Amino acid sequence: MENPTFLVVQATPNPDNQEDLQKYGSQSYAILAKHGGVPVASYNVDSVMDAGAKPAVIGVFSFPSQQAIQDLLVNDPDYQQLVPFRDKGFSDIRFFVCSAPSQ
Repeated sequence: MENPTFLVVQATPNPDNQEDLQKYGSQSYAILAKHGGVPVASYNVDSVMDAGAKPAVIGVFSFPSQQAIQDLLVNDPDYQQLVPFRDKGFSDIRFFVCSAPSQ
């Protein structure tokens, strides 16, 4: 059995496209749950300590495996239908797959 894997999402909503953001948000959590995804935490980003751009929020989601994240983000046709809304609803969004170091 694999250790839990975490999907960390760094995002900045597009203030000019709330409609697509709402559509993405209203449907993405059900698809996430279908793949075993569980929201762990959500944070507003107050400041950054380097020269990089400041995202608005960071979300952390737990999944049973890296394959489950792959199945969600790449292989799920329902999620793929939401990608255009995601891409218009956020001015910037990045996904990071994280796991605990091997012992």
